[in-house]
Amino acid sequence: MSLAPRGAGPGRDAARLARSVVLRLAHRGPDGHGVVGDALSAAAMCRLRVRSRPADPVPFPDGSDGTHHAYNGEVYATGPGARSGAFDATVPRGGPDEARAVHDQGCHALDGMYALVRRSPDGTLEITRDPLGIKPLYLRRHRDGVAVASEIPALLDVFGPARIRAAAVAQFLLLGRVVDGGSWYEDIEPVPPGTRLLLKEGRTQTVRAAAAPLAGTGTPGWPATPDGIRAAVSRAVDRVLVSDRPLGLALSGGLDSTVVALELARRGIDDLATVSVVPEGNGDGVRRVADLSLPGAAWRGWRHRWTGFGPADLLAGVAGAAAVLGEPTAMTSVPMYAALARLAREEGIVVLLLGEGADEVFGGYRSYLGLPDLADAEEFYATPHRTALVRALLGEEAAAVARDALRAALPEAKGRPAAEVVRDFEYAHSLEPLLRRADHLLMAEGVEGRTPFLHGGLPALGRSYPMAGLIRGGQTKVPLREAYARELPRWRTEVKKPFRAPVADWLTDGHRTAATDRLAGQEALFTAVGLRLDALREVLRQVADGDPGATGLVFPLLSLGAWLEQAGTEVARPQNEETVPS
Repeated sequence: MSLAPRGAGPGRDAARLARSVVLRLAHRGPDGHGVVGDALSAAAMCRLRVRSRPADPVPFPDGSDGTHHAYNGEVYATGPGARSGAFDATVPRGGPDEARAVHDQGCHALDGMYALVRRSPDGTLEITRDPLGIKPLYLRRHRDGVAVASEIPALLDVFGPARIRAAAVAQFLLLGRVVDGGSWYEDIEPVPPGTRLLLKEGRTQTVRAAAAPLAGTGTPGWPATPDGIRAAVSRAVDRVLVSDRPLGLALSGGLDSTVVALELARRGIDDLATVSVVPEGNGDGVRRVADLSLPGAAWRGWRHRWTGFGPADLLAGVAGAAAVLGEPTAMTSVPMYAALARLAREEGIVVLLLGEGADEVFGGYRSYLGLPDLADAEEFYATPHRTALVRALLGEEAAAVARDALRAALPEAKGRPAAEVVRDFEYAHSLEPLLRRADHLLMAEGVEGRTPFLHGGLPALGRSYPMAGLIRGGQTKVPLREAYARELPRWRTEVKKPFRAPVADWLTDGHRTAATDRLAGQEALFTAVGLRLDALREVLRQVADGDPGATGLVFPLLSLGAWLEQAGTEVARPQNEETVPS
């Protein structure tokens, strides 16, 4: 994290603030932390050591001139072929060399995931985030200064308490996420992926602005053929294997993690820890590696461990998940991911390979099957039934403002099919929350997540296909399926099983009563953030009756209620929000 107060004064000592706040991020750095700076600016870093040398001080010094790097992430390749996945790329040494490469070469000449703060001797702070937003970074602009950190909770008490945005509540209930570029708090926002900022004397200056959500995917370095896809996946897997610490693999039983498993087995890797969460009733998860039908024999030496997950685990895990994320979530997979992270830590895994990103790169979600017939991208997100529920819960005006936020966030169609508009939107507003889920929940257990499908030229290769080429014949991710049809033949026709809790099936009998009782007990919290009591009670009645539309709101409301219990309910109404100069 880094801080740049606007002038000196009581409560504005940057180094002192950094020393206190970095302790809130200690879970991200079991291998030590440090602070450099003075009263006017400071940079702090927690280290989970993967490739840096144990003796390297943190933040990493850059030469002898007093420059330091607070660095989070990995750089897998630099040079002309880094983004495309070509051979003419080099792997920097770990730690300080990676951080220096981010600063010197910029994100367009790198393949990696990173958030970097560079503090110069004059106190200037330079902030850089990777172009796909794989590593999180948040910015707080306040009248007393500016601060950045990898997680929102670390920023909440810097410069005084932050207030909840009413607009965020409405967007979340309508869309399952905040889409207007802000966060749940009035003066905290994500640093846009691919952006470089300067922080000095409590103000920010944009050095390089983020472009469109797909900027940085670049020109495909591989042909859009089955052979090209296999070569790109192979290169990506090679790159993310660079580590000095124990590696593991998360297995969901789906195509994406199975492809990564196949690539690892093909390399003859026979000593690997694998982990899986097996939710009740949806067919997802892996109990035995043998069930993947991998070729060869290397996988027989893998050590696999799985854990079951049911409705009681979901209800029990809501509050912890909200605490780790620092915000509510509509993703029922988040408590499951927390269980996966604990399992990985217990197995001694420090670096965990994941299948994240493949669904965005290759069009993998079952909901995408209706995209060819979609007339308007807006209707894909704000369905009439959900809009009606939110209108009842928050009122016509709040629902309309949330709908306007969606319209403003959707990319311009410019004559393109609605499917292509949805595709662009997904990179910024579906992929990033999934990456944040992986980062926060894994780092809470001292585990780094790596996403091969977002490296080695794969994003550009996936982008080279039109959406109609990714989804056809009632099947998703068609090019990836065809690329591995010989080695994984069942995946040519296998239906995707989403990594999420089947809430509608789980909310029966006692579990439904437990959920509605919990929500009823949080009525005061919900009304404090603008929900109408009579409408909330009607939704709970519909849930008790088993109405599927209302049931879809149960988990978001449970998450919102748990988060409000932790965060408080001081709400900043739109007309009272302050504009802080940058």
